[in-house]
Amino acid sequence: MLRKTYSLLKKQKNSKGSPALLQNPDTSSLLGKLSKMLSASGRIGLVSLRKIAQENNKEVFIRFLRQPVLAGSAIQTGRISSQEVNDTDEMNRTQIFEPSGPNPSASPPSEALKHVIYPLVKGKYSNSASKFFTIGRIDGNDMIMPDFTISKKHAVITIDNSKFYLKDLGSTNGTMVNGTRLDKKPVKIHDQDMLSFARYEFIFLFPASLYKMLREE
Repeated sequence: MLRKTYSLLKKQKNSKGSPALLQNPDTSSLLGKLSKMLSASGRIGLVSLRKIAQENNKEVFIRFLRQPVLAGSAIQTGRISSQEVNDTDEMNRTQIFEPSGPNPSASPPSEALKHVIYPLVKGKYSNSASKFFTIGRIDGNDMIMPDFTISKKHAVITIDNSKFYLKDLGSTNGTMVNGTRLDKKPVKIHDQDMLSFARYEFIFLFPASLYKMLREE
């Protein structure tokens, strides 16, 4: 499971690299292959990604992936309620998520969530500018989470010279970094930070950390 594997990332482990199947890979062609592997919601299949990690050395994997990923970690427990509205658009409104208690616990990843990997790569139907990676419930976002606790335009990650900044876009249920809820200001995020969007938690992993995780599973 990703949460269990995440705890192993802090441990040092030496392993022999497997022979690379992609010799002297061209960065642009690899990026093109990655984009074609994305689903309509921006996900990449964990099985395919693990196969690439197992069959190639770290340098090849990093050049293939290029950007960090959001890896599914856990779902917070709590109560979901609908907003009180009088118009006919009620079914399309974001639902309010109320965590259980002041220190909400997180349930283990579901079978679906633990296979969720979102690379910070633009998909075919993205509507955002190249340096922005948008997160939300509806089409046009780079990372689409079709859950009504996620706002239509929930958050955005800005990529600036290999530095990454997360900003909440006024979402109903908020965005957190390592348990701290964000205000309107962007916050710099780092490798292995825990990011939360409404009730969903993700680990922010640089390619090298993801490679280590996939090789240790």
